[in-house]
Amino acid sequence: MQVEKVSEGGRREAVTDQILGFIRSRQLEPGARLPPEPELCEMFGVSRAVVREAMQSLQATGTIRIEHGRGTFVSANPLAQPFSVWASMNVHRVAELFEVRMILEGEAASRAAMRRTAVHLDEIAHAMDDAHDCAARTDWLAFMDVDIRFHRAVTQAAGLPLLQEMLEVAIPVWMNMTSSVARERNQAVRLAAVVAEHAAVHDAIRDSEPEAARYAMRRHLGNSRDRRIENDKQDG
Repeated sequence: MQVEKVSEGGRREAVTDQILGFIRSRQLEPGARLPPEPELCEMFGVSRAVVREAMQSLQATGTIRIEHGRGTFVSANPLAQPFSVWASMNVHRVAELFEVRMILEGEAASRAAMRRTAVHLDEIAHAMDDAHDCAARTDWLAFMDVDIRFHRAVTQAAGLPLLQEMLEVAIPVWMNMTSSVARERNQAVRLAAVVAEHAAVHDAIRDSEPEAARYAMRRHLGNSRDRRIENDKQDG
């Protein structure tokens, strides 16, 4: 790949655009692993903060996936930008968005309780452990990444490839729509609540209880909806 050094203005956007260009030209194929962060910094001539912001932006649109301990990979369907555009135009429909998530992810959790393997449980538990660490530090941005991993791991455990492919794109975009570091009040309280709600989902999946798993996921998303709406009211 022939990389152009990035100027001072619009650094994150320039990095993002170049990576998207490599994907469109098939210099980066679906599933390809991106160079590690220090190498990307050297390639583009930018700081780690700029690279991280670019990666978060690409992850939010479903273009890449970040796997703990393994690296950053191009998603199976990396150019699903129309969904991101649609989502940005419907960001005001927060309550309806959560209702859709409750339907899809509630069913995914139920099926995960029936189909999960030991490997799936390890992935879910690992995401929970990392979430607990992030919550203890009140590290909101890191927690968002781990939150995505948790929901993705539950979907993978459901054993429905089509649903997995769809949510691979949708989950990061949905979370980007419904979370705001700048506007969120009582971050420590909210993160602790999410950790506890994730634990209930995990326990039901571990114990092979599909109805309990569905209820726990729907309850988690319903609570997330209520917290978001209440926070918006306080902003108003």
